[in-house]
Amino acid sequence: MDIVAFGAHPDDVEILAGGLLALSVRQGREVGIVHMTRGERATRGNPEERRKEALEAAGRLGVGAERVTILDLGDTLLENTPANRLEVVRVLRQWRPRIVLHHHPHDRHPDHRKSSVLVADAFFYAGLSQIETGQPPHRPSSRLLFFNNTIPDESPSFVVDVTETFQQKIQALRAYESQLYNPDYPGTETYISSPEYFEQIEVRARHFGGLVGVRYGEPYRATSPLVIRDLSVLF
Repeated sequence: MDIVAFGAHPDDVEILAGGLLALSVRQGREVGIVHMTRGERATRGNPEERRKEALEAAGRLGVGAERVTILDLGDTLLENTPANRLEVVRVLRQWRPRIVLHHHPHDRHPDHRKSSVLVADAFFYAGLSQIETGQPPHRPSSRLLFFNNTIPDESPSFVVDVTETFQQKIQALRAYESQLYNPDYPGTETYISSPEYFEQIEVRARHFGGLVGVRYGEPYRATSPLVIRDLSVLF
């Protein structure tokens, strides 16, 4: 794999990094998605619905179902335990990505924060040969954070121009009929199921795109200095 994105719940990766993943697939990259829980304690939907939605959403991004993993690390119970770290280490060693994307550690959602630290620790431990999983050790080369507007005083290291794939991202999000706005789905309305939520996704993408002079952008934070050997790739 070139890129593997880890989200705490089915739909997190698509909301926060869907444009980049779809763009990477178009560029010929091998992309994988890991949902760390089944989303079983959400106000709307159930694990089976969310599994079907996750696979459909991945397909709309161009990521095949065989490149989607749904772990069962406990919605609202997600913790950075040795057993959970080993689960993530196994995934990293199985797919051997060069780049890992995951939540920001200061996200407002507790599961997002906890999954961020869990992935960061597993990222390191996956490279230690004395941690036995029956797989060769592997430590990816880079770890990048995706984040939302609720993280104060945090600016992105870079913004990805996702103008080309923004509508594809929206179509992937519409696969989550139990979670995002869908007037035909019964149940209690939530923040993300309101009709305004898709507008907020667009406003966010327009905001970050505007920072770099493009129509739609997604922000990312590097966890270590980026090595540049040719400035022309940036300008």
